[in-house]
Formats: sequence, C-alpha cells, structure tokens
Amino acid sequence: MKRCDKCAVDFSGDLDVCPLCQTELTGKAEPSVYPRNEIKKSGVIALKVLAFATGACLLLMVFFGNLFSLPGDIVLSVCIALLANYLFVRNILMHTTDFLRMVVRYFLVLLAIAAVWFLVTRNLAVTTFVIPGICLVALVFDTVLLAVFRGTFVSGYAKYLLFDVLLGLAPLALVALGLTTWNVLANISALTASVFLLGLLVFTRKQLVDEIRKLFSA
Repeated sequence: MKRCDKCAVDFSGDLDVCPLCQTELTGKAEPSVYPRNEIKKSGVIALKVLAFATGACLLLMVFFGNLFSLPGDIVLSVCIALLANYLFVRNILMHTTDFLRMVVRYFLVLLAIAAVWFLVTRNLAVTTFVIPGICLVALVFDTVLLAVFRGTFVSGYAKYLLFDVLLGLAPLALVALGLTTWNVLANISALTASVFLLGLLVFTRKQLVDEIRKLFSA
C-alpha cells in the first residue's frame, strides 16, 4: 500500500501523489478496495468523442462551404447549430447515467423536430441541409463511439445503430421526391450510412446478429 509520509495516510489504488498535499507517495501500489468507476470513464471518453465529432463536422461544413460556394449565412447557421448541439449534448453526458442511450435518442428527436418544421413551413432548406446534416452528424458520432467501445456499444445500442443507418439513407428519398435543391449533402449522408453498415457487418457482425435475434425473439 502506498503512503504519504507528510500526511501519514495510506492509500490503495494506482495513485502516484497524495490527493491531500500532492506529495509523491512511497511504497507499493495495491488494488483499490472500491470498484473502478466504469461509468465515469465511459463518460470522459464520450465527451472526447463528442468534441471530435463536432470539430470534424465543423471542418467539413467549412470545407464544403468553400468548395461549393455555399451562402455564408447557411454555413454560419450550421456551424452555430453544431456548437449549440455540442453544448446541449455535453450537458446530457455530464448529468445522465445512461448517456449513450440519451444521445442516440436525442438525434432522433432532432430529426422529428426537423420533419415537423418542414411539414409546417415547406421550407426546402430543411430537407436540403438540416435533415441530411443531422443524419450525417449522428452517423459520425456513432462511428467514433463504435471505434472506441466496439462490441460493447453494438451490444447495448444495436437497434439505434440500425435505425441511424436507415435514417442516413432517408435523404435519398428526399432527393427522389424532388424535395432538395442541392443533392450533395444527401448523397454524403447515404454514403456514410452505407460505409457505417459495412463496418458493422465486417467488424461487429456477431454482436449485431445476437442483438437482432434478441429484438425479434422478444
């Protein structure tokens, strides 16, 4: 057991310095008597994933905005929406125990709100940018989480992942119905969904099949 000679206190676990006075501990480390907080660890990883996914989407939005000469107000609005989304989801991650399930459902709620928005206003900007954009952000978030948690994430959230794949392909239906004025974002969303599904089938097929069987056998 490690010991702080200054405070005369013994500590278990993998501490290197005293949490009371920050003095370097002496002695040999022993396993902590308390179980490791895996939820807190997962929450920290999820926060990093969220920051990465948000940053990646911001960079992509700026890149495609310059590449296709999109109106500056649209690019700025999407970037502001991404930052607001980051702050909101970060709050969920920090204050909810089952944060991953909440985040997955959150993207579904956003899509439902966007669908209602379009039905009320018939604004084609919603179907051209907002809905494909939400689908794309959700897929990017799922992809990074899958890379971090791998089979564990699939085992707990398989039905949400498959639903996100379907939603990622949904913008193609909007294109076919003539409800978009710019098809690139919808095509990118569909391509991302296809690649994501391929990744699920190749790398987590066993967990995915097991979860699907559970869904249909219930």
